[in-house]
Amino acid sequence: MDNASSDDLDALSRDLIKTMMTPKRRVRPRLASAFNDAQALEVETPDGPVMTWRLGTGPATLLVHGWEDDNSLWGSLADKCHDLGRSIVALDLPGHGFSKAELVSADNAAAALCAVVAAQGPIDSIIAHSYGCVLSMQAMSEGLDVGRVTLIATPIPRMSQRWKRLSEKGVPDDVIERAKEIYAAEGTAGAAPYDLEAAAREMTAKALFVHSLDDQDCPVANSQNLKRAWPGAKIMLTDELGHRLVAQDSATLDRIIEFIEGFER
Repeated sequence: MDNASSDDLDALSRDLIKTMMTPKRRVRPRLASAFNDAQALEVETPDGPVMTWRLGTGPATLLVHGWEDDNSLWGSLADKCHDLGRSIVALDLPGHGFSKAELVSADNAAAALCAVVAAQGPIDSIIAHSYGCVLSMQAMSEGLDVGRVTLIATPIPRMSQRWKRLSEKGVPDDVIERAKEIYAAEGTAGAAPYDLEAAAREMTAKALFVHSLDDQDCPVANSQNLKRAWPGAKIMLTDELGHRLVAQDSATLDRIIEFIEGFER
């Protein structure tokens, strides 16, 4: 292969990675009704502004949604926390909802979480869902200090199935193979992909993993494996709530709030 075709292959492979890692925005961003009367604040991050909302004063729980989701995931939880007097801070991640920031690699999104905590703190705990769990753990590894964290429907990023689906869609094998090499070497923002299981072993915050057994997007083994790695972590398994409803089910949310408030079971 000559230099020109090699350069073309690299360009195509990098474009493929960028497409895989770019979330699709909704045409009209959604806002949970609980945040209509919240203190809204656009927070500057290294890659642009993200939109945040605070309900209540004093130490708050940071709510971190997942991939191609937004603040509206937390409507039911926000209502419960408001009724109990628990302060919360929600955000739309970069590349999502009302946030103007576009880049959403784990590195820059974790940096965005730290910027939100600095602007909207104090924050004493985190509740995260799906990809938000990855970002929250990375931010904690990089110095975000919280006492308690609830991780719902946790993914352990595995690229093998994504590469396979791309091949099935007709993406040329040489482009996929070069994209694999680039991703393994650089991740999505010049850094190697984040190792959740290794990070979990170093965590000191009290953790509760929550997962529905019928989750078709993120297997329950993800949370079970991380729970075993995370010192002192607890796990709550439920069923028939799938991937997203598990973050909105009333009984499940009651247990999550009990944990965040420090009422152990």
